[in-house]
Amino acid sequence: MKYLLDSNIIIYHLNGDEVATEFILKNIDFSAISRITYIEVLSYDFADNEKRTAVIELLESFDIIDTNKAIAVQCLKNRKIRTIKVPDNIIAATAQVNDYILVTQNIDDFKGLDIQIKTIL
Repeated sequence: MKYLLDSNIIIYHLNGDEVATEFILKNIDFSAISRITYIEVLSYDFADNEKRTAVIELLESFDIIDTNKAIAVQCLKNRKIRTIKVPDNIIAATAQVNDYILVTQNIDDFKGLDIQIKTIL
């Protein structure tokens, strides 16, 4: 079983949510993130460079899946099903193309798409 962590799971962990942290610690070897999650998480303002460096190290401890043609094609299929924000669509398509379970707290963002979803909080 492979998981693709949505940006919100990483953010919950960084904000001290014990459930998110526990899930990440138990499943880090079975988890990946999209390059979009990498970008979204690093878009936040950090108190200092030390904190930013620690976050980069955390993100780079995951397999990071870059977009490709198959993901782009799946995004276009998803848009025919429903309106979805581009970053969420890329994350969803990444999970779909790679047959990963998407771990998120924003289930509504992905309703109607052919995707396995797991919530943890």
